[in-house]
Amino acid sequence: GYEHTNITDGFFTVFIRMFQHYKRSGRVLLPLLTTLDKMLFHGSLDELLCNEQNMFLTDLLISLSSEAKGCTDVKRLLAIVGVTVNLLQPHLDNVMKMRHDIIRFLLVLLLNRYPRVRRYTAEQLYVKLLEDGTALFDDNQQVDRANHLLLNVVWHEEHDPLGQILESRNMIADLLDVPLSTEERNAKVGIRQAAIIPEEDFASYSALVSSTS
Repeated sequence: GYEHTNITDGFFTVFIRMFQHYKRSGRVLLPLLTTLDKMLFHGSLDELLCNEQNMFLTDLLISLSSEAKGCTDVKRLLAIVGVTVNLLQPHLDNVMKMRHDIIRFLLVLLLNRYPRVRRYTAEQLYVKLLEDGTALFDDNQQVDRANHLLLNVVWHEEHDPLGQILESRNMIADLLDVPLSTEERNAKVGIRQAAIIPEEDFASYSALVSSTS
């Protein structure tokens, strides 16, 4: 009913405002990320994720991307990975429309400056694809090949002197049909990138949703 909708919209407003007001504040954002992770895991935010009118999924991805960019707190980065992976809910149509954007963000995190973050991202994406890969993507063979790379590449190699991490990350993007810009395809492991997910990408997605809804 109307009251339930107001409560749901209230959750959306509180979550996004906290990311905006407490940017870079680990004391506030780490508990927030932990709460979001648990709520996503238990399906408590499915209604918000399904609602294309409130743009919760888009705004949350932008907030996660903004917080991850330049972040030096490994615990917070690991929490961001967890929340992002749990956004991949194949039973939600709105999520399926944005699954490539979500995975693109995870692929950027595979080149993070911190080896622990890269390894954790690979592990979490591997598990997600193992569980839901067939629901998220049509080509099971491509998913299996991507998972083979996620499992076997040494993602925590300190500086990737041979370029194996970058090459493998780009191969995973191709296998999962996730578009990467030229800048992203040529990025260096551990080097801060100018933009993890440009907001104009989400703006174009929003226009697409509006035109098809």
